[in-house]
Amino acid sequence: MKTIIIFLFLVPFLTFSQNKSLTYTESSNGLNYPEWDGGNSELEFADMNGDGFVDIVSVGDHGNPYINTAQHGIMVYFNDGAGSWSVQMTGNFGYGGIAIGDVNNDGLWDAGYGIHHNYSSNDLGDQILEVALGDETGVNWTAWDDGLATNGEDWGMFGTDFADIDNDGDLDVGSVSFGSGAGVHVYANQMDGSWIQTFGFLGGNAADRFVFGDINNDGNSDFIVAHQYGAVYFGDGTGNFINADGNLPGSGYYFGPSLGDIDNDGDKDIAFVLNDIEVWGWDQDNEVWIDMSGNLTGTSQFSETQLYDMNADGYMDLSAFGNEVFKLWLGDGTGNWSEETQFNTTGISTCQAFRVGGDVDHNGYPDIVLMAEGGSWPSWQNYLRCYKETSESDSLFIKGLFPKGNETFYQNSVHFIDWVSEVPASENSFVKIEFSFYGISGPWNLVADNLPNSGRYQWTIPNTGSENCYLKFTVTTVNDTTSSISDMPFTIFGDEVFLADFVADTTYGIAPLEVHFTDLSIGLINIWIWDFNGDGIFDSFIQNPIWIYDNPGSYNVTLIVSDGANADTTTKENYINVVLTGNQNLEAEPSDHLSLFPNPFSEKANIAFSILSDQEVTIQIYNLQAKEISTILLPTKLFKGSHKIDWYGNDNEGNKLQSGIYVLKFQTGNSIITRKLIIQ
Repeated sequence: MKTIIIFLFLVPFLTFSQNKSLTYTESSNGLNYPEWDGGNSELEFADMNGDGFVDIVSVGDHGNPYINTAQHGIMVYFNDGAGSWSVQMTGNFGYGGIAIGDVNNDGLWDAGYGIHHNYSSNDLGDQILEVALGDETGVNWTAWDDGLATNGEDWGMFGTDFADIDNDGDLDVGSVSFGSGAGVHVYANQMDGSWIQTFGFLGGNAADRFVFGDINNDGNSDFIVAHQYGAVYFGDGTGNFINADGNLPGSGYYFGPSLGDIDNDGDKDIAFVLNDIEVWGWDQDNEVWIDMSGNLTGTSQFSETQLYDMNADGYMDLSAFGNEVFKLWLGDGTGNWSEETQFNTTGISTCQAFRVGGDVDHNGYPDIVLMAEGGSWPSWQNYLRCYKETSESDSLFIKGLFPKGNETFYQNSVHFIDWVSEVPASENSFVKIEFSFYGISGPWNLVADNLPNSGRYQWTIPNTGSENCYLKFTVTTVNDTTSSISDMPFTIFGDEVFLADFVADTTYGIAPLEVHFTDLSIGLINIWIWDFNGDGIFDSFIQNPIWIYDNPGSYNVTLIVSDGANADTTTKENYINVVLTGNQNLEAEPSDHLSLFPNPFSEKANIAFSILSDQEVTIQIYNLQAKEISTILLPTKLFKGSHKIDWYGNDNEGNKLQSGIYVLKFQTGNSIITRKLIIQ
């Protein structure tokens, strides 16, 4: 018998030079059809057909559908990987804003859009705010929009975005009106094709832009909007929002707002056009806005902004477009801006849509798509243009852009992972993403593998609480593979992660394991042993999970040690790590799911769960002595799908439970899921 201590694996960082100057060249072949009309629009980069190349998605401008142009419905310009495009259009509707995300968690990209023209005679396009499910073709769409646009929006909607506003594991939708009258609206996803409004108002003038992001770094989604009644709204994690303009300049009716973490403190800072370009950051400690505009003076010609790390150096950069000029300033993380490059769009001046971020040719640098108006009334029209960064793709490289560090997330909530990747020309590539909850050296748990190298993945945050979380990205071609790790740790609010020393017989086979807990732990404990032979695989598992309801101490369990024939018995002791993760699920795959919010809570908690089939469900509450004190009453049999209930912290006699720590046990025929629950 011997005591084994924890060893850390040092993973080398990939290096990449960001010292070159960024330059751009037009790559618009195929974007001339259909001809556009006029008015504003919104553009998104997304890989709609899963081929690893980002496409351009829109719902058109004033001409959509069929007014002075062949535009109609959802417009997807498919990218051939070299920056040439071919369009497919679906539906008889349009003129508005668009968002892309996976709203029904089937792994395929869907679309949300606010539109001015809802002329359609069928379910796809007959509302001014809709969501449609995609099938990875970018061509076939199914309406999934019951309950949207039912709260007084009797005029066009426009700028649209997705986020998990209530941290329940699915994307919700928000939108702002076209012009005046219809206001701002946020709807919660019920995961059955229906939506319920959680926040909104009517009236006021708007400028067509709406963007979700965590602006105050509390783990809840906020948004910035171009609207007369205010620009910034903080969310509380339940779907409600309050205005947080505070000491920002002007009335809040800003043009071209965008979000990005400028100073790497984990929250989203804001950029917009008032007179000149303004950049402001939220001071989390003093709860005031700090001017980070620096030397951005004399910039009144611009009408749209974008915050994005354009040179992949870990610092947010600022792009702007307007009056025939694109300009890029590089950021240094402190609010200083240095002009990097600019180019002119001669003959097309008034910005109608602007987006940066998609790497259309896999050279490792984000690219630009914009739409601007040329000519004069009544013969003016819009023109769509793409500009790609000119660096050659001669080596394999990958770097994560989000999360990049210091962010906070709630377990079970949904967020996007973003990266850029350079791939030598004509080589197919695939991406693996792994997650560590105990530091930069792992151990690493698989998030997803064999992903198309398109720069974005929708991630459900795991049931693991830690302040030391990292992502590891690996890109692979037939000729090479390389990895990188996120620059700084981020935080997940959830069930604690525990480490422990242990005493064990290290002989292969069945080994008794004595675990010494160093922290109070609640609920089900699973144990993995990390990599006996250094091949990067979890080699062992616990035979019978154990329940811990009381103080730290020592517990005996049985460990099944199983490795391959290549085990190195002379060095295996140097590779042993023990990681204890609190409150893991005993689930089959695919699995039922459960989320609990808020936690801690005082008045009530929302318990949201989804089940894979019609079946009985039991939810019980235990104290730390493993005594059942409350059973939440449910129908005898629940239907397959998503369900939500409120629990007010009462025992079986209806008495309010005292403040403290409890354990919630959720059980179906498929799953037993536990959650630590704190009543304040």
